[in-house]
Amino acid sequence: MSPERVFQILTAIGLIAGGWLYGDYWKKSAGSQSSSEEAATLRAENSELTLRIDELDGELARVRAMLSKGPYPIPDALIAWIEQDYNMVFLKPPNVRMASPAAIRDAAEANLKFIHGEKGLDDENLAWELIGILPANHRLLGQMIMINSSVKGIFDLTKERILISEDFDSVSIPDRSVLARLLAQLLSYQNYPQQEWKSRDEWQAWEAVHTGSAAALSARFLKRSSAANEAPYSDPELIREELLNDLPPATQGFSNFAFMDGADYSRFHYIDSRANFAKMFQVPAKTSAEILHPNRDPIEETPITFRKSSSTLLSSNQLGELGLRLWLEPFAGIMEAGPLSEEWRGDAYQVREQNGKITLTWHIEMSTEKAARSLYAEIDRSLLTPLRAVQPERDIQVAQYGTKVTYLNSPKTP
Repeated sequence: MSPERVFQILTAIGLIAGGWLYGDYWKKSAGSQSSSEEAATLRAENSELTLRIDELDGELARVRAMLSKGPYPIPDALIAWIEQDYNMVFLKPPNVRMASPAAIRDAAEANLKFIHGEKGLDDENLAWELIGILPANHRLLGQMIMINSSVKGIFDLTKERILISEDFDSVSIPDRSVLARLLAQLLSYQNYPQQEWKSRDEWQAWEAVHTGSAAALSARFLKRSSAANEAPYSDPELIREELLNDLPPATQGFSNFAFMDGADYSRFHYIDSRANFAKMFQVPAKTSAEILHPNRDPIEETPITFRKSSSTLLSSNQLGELGLRLWLEPFAGIMEAGPLSEEWRGDAYQVREQNGKITLTWHIEMSTEKAARSLYAEIDRSLLTPLRAVQPERDIQVAQYGTKVTYLNSPKTP
């Protein structure tokens, strides 16, 4: 008998036995309060019940330990369905294990450092504060670890395995949809692995293809299973959503991009043809703009150059159309931010230090000079005043040269 089946049986026995014995205990207790002899008997029965429950807890703990050390059993039918849906095959048997919250948290941290580098999120933390998409005293690495570990399961990129939480319910359709999503991520990564990304925007696009496709598959699994079982849907990862709602809008937007826009992008190619769906993985999108506009031909990015400087380069990165939109939205509103960010044609920022003073320069290339003037005007009208208010010690300026808009944040001179 498989460990998963033993776990289910022991859980059911514990619930049934506990409910019956406690019910019997309190039934007897109600009619025998006047008898000290019967009260003593009831206490003995309660002690025996407690001992039985402790034994069941021990059995459950042993099964959990067994599942954490060995592969968690996955139904062959689920694997076959996912392979057929993706038109791919697992190159290695899926490595799925039950894991503690600490192990899932460690995997989340390892993923983030694998993707962004050992200090990558700390570097972005400083840049995002200077740009104004992350409030002061927010720790991006800690927030991302918290979001990515408050889940039913996680795909560990560094070890190419899936870890599922100890409270994973193999009977629950929503929980099984999470497992289906993670298996789909593992399947696409086995067939189309990637080890490094040149910028945040490229990473966001790659993640949107892989995680977005897995999220779309999870939705198909839910629809198929719920229709067959007439089961109501409940969010299996509600804690993650509640945590996200307490974080800055940009952090929410970057974190949900793959699950929302990425899933839509995947559906677009999935519906179009199987060949187009396969090509989506073979030649993945390089920018968030491609994900946001699946029916538009990929644009040719305008190269970004910076003046030579004797200062020390601390970090550089690219936010893409997604980053530009998330920067504008809280200040200019969705109706203004969307059309403006659609004219994005390239961007890059540098954070430099000289004599202990830190400066950020962010160049944004737009489609036309008219679009650049519109972006400059919106930043000047909606963003500069609130950004200067929260960074009074900084000199924040914006300029426009042809199709390029430059945002500059430097220390104020005495």
